[in-house]
Amino acid sequence: MVTLQNLPEEIKNFVQERGLARSEAFPNEHQVGVQLALTRVTELVMNSFGELAEQPSGREVLWNTAREATTHPGPHGAGLIKSVLDDRYHGTVNGVATAAGVQTATVGRLIDVVTTAALEIMGGLAAEGHWTAQELGQWLRPHPGAGAAAAVAVPLAGLATEPAVARMAADGGSIGWVAANAKALLLALGVIAVGEFGYIIGNRSDTSAGEVAATPSAGTAASPVAGPGAPERSGQYAAVPVANLSAGSAKAAVPVVLKLKNGVRQIIGANSTESKLYQFLIDPSKEVDPTDPTKNWIGFDRIYFESNKAILTNESLWQLSNVASILKRFPDAKVKLGGYTDSSGNPYLNLKLSQERAKAAMTTLVSMGVPAVRLQAVGYGAQDGLASNDTEEGRSLNRRVSLQVVKK
Repeated sequence: MVTLQNLPEEIKNFVQERGLARSEAFPNEHQVGVQLALTRVTELVMNSFGELAEQPSGREVLWNTAREATTHPGPHGAGLIKSVLDDRYHGTVNGVATAAGVQTATVGRLIDVVTTAALEIMGGLAAEGHWTAQELGQWLRPHPGAGAAAAVAVPLAGLATEPAVARMAADGGSIGWVAANAKALLLALGVIAVGEFGYIIGNRSDTSAGEVAATPSAGTAASPVAGPGAPERSGQYAAVPVANLSAGSAKAAVPVVLKLKNGVRQIIGANSTESKLYQFLIDPSKEVDPTDPTKNWIGFDRIYFESNKAILTNESLWQLSNVASILKRFPDAKVKLGGYTDSSGNPYLNLKLSQERAKAAMTTLVSMGVPAVRLQAVGYGAQDGLASNDTEEGRSLNRRVSLQVVKK
C-alpha cells in the first residue's frame, strides 16, 4: 500500500521502471549524479505538494491535475513546482544541481519527470479511494516532525568542498570508489538535507497563526567553518542542526513565523538575519537614525563567497531569497548593503573586494524582484571590525556583509 512515507520510494521506482532517468536520457551526466539529484528532486516535489495541500485552491489544482494524469498518461504538471516556489525556484534548482554535480537543466527536467510520476500515483490513489480534493490534501499533510526527522545532525566543519560526484567522475566513476567513500557520501547527503530542508520550509503558505511546528531552521545555530579552501562567509558561521547545540545556545533554535505578501509565511530562527530585519521593519517603535550611520546594522549569517572573490555560492541564494521576500512585504523600505573584510593584505584590494561583495548581494536581490532604487551597496574594507584581526576567528568575524535599513 502506498503511504505518504513510502511515496518518495514509489516515485523513484516509477521513474526507474519507465527508464525516465536512464543514462540515454541524460547523456552528458554521470548516472550517480543523476540519482543523487533524483533523490533531492523527489523530496523537493513532495515538499511543494505539501505547500499546495495547505491551500484550498492548491488542493483543487492537485486533485484535478492528478485525476487528469490518471486518465491521460503523459507529462503533467509542467510549471507546477515553479509556481509554488516562485522566487525560490532558481536558487533551489541551483542548490540541487551543485550538490549533485549536474547541470541545472538536468534538475529542471527531473522536476518535470518526478512531478508527472507523483501526480499519476496520487491520481490512482484518489480514484481508488474516491477521494475528494480535501481528502487528498489531508493525505498529503505530513505528520508533525516528519520533515525534521529527515535532517541528519552533522556539522559542516571538516567536509571537503568539492562535490563528491565530481571526484568520482575524475576517478573513472568506479563502483570501488563508491564503496570506499560510502560514509563520506552519506555524510554529504546529510548536510545537503539539513541545508535544503531549512531553505524549503523558509517560505510556506499561511494557514493559521497557531499552526506552527517547533521545527529547527537552518541558520539558527552555528559552528565555525574550518579547513583550507572552504568558502568565505559573510557571517563567520555555517548552519548546523539543533542537535549539535549546547544547552546555553538552545535559545537560537526557537522558530518564529514571518507573515509576508499573499498569505506567504517564513518559518525562520528567532535570531536570524531575516527575523531581525522583519522585526525592525514591522515595529513602529524602531526608527531609522539618519544622524548615526553606525546604528542598526544587521549582519547576514548565511551568505557565503568563494575565497578572495565576490562570487556568491549557490547556498547563499536561500537567505537572499528570504530577504527579498521580506523587502517585498515592505515596499517603502530602502536598504544599504555594506561589505567588510579583515585587515590582512592590501588595504586598497580589501576595499575593492568589500565593494564588489556588497554589490554582488545587491545584484542578486534585484534579480529576485527587489527594485534597484531601494538598494545601495557600499564597501568599507577593514573598517568597523567586530573583533581583533590577530586571530583567525577574529578575522573570520570581520569578513562579512551586513544590511542597514535607511528608510521604512
